Amino acid sequence: MTKIQYRSVRLPENLIDSIKRLINARKELGYRSHSEFIIDSVRRRVEELNPTA
Repeated sequence: MTKIQYRSVRLPENLIDSIKRLINARKELGYRSHSEFIIDSVRRRVEELNPTA
């Protein structure tokens, strides 16, 4: 099994704070952390821009 490798990305603190408030207020979205939200958001955007990726 291939181990997933990670990289760090710098984001504005106010954006992270907004994400944290959103996932705390909307538990029904199912995100356990802001990192999980960001990974999902980036994945969806990449698929939107390049459906064959």
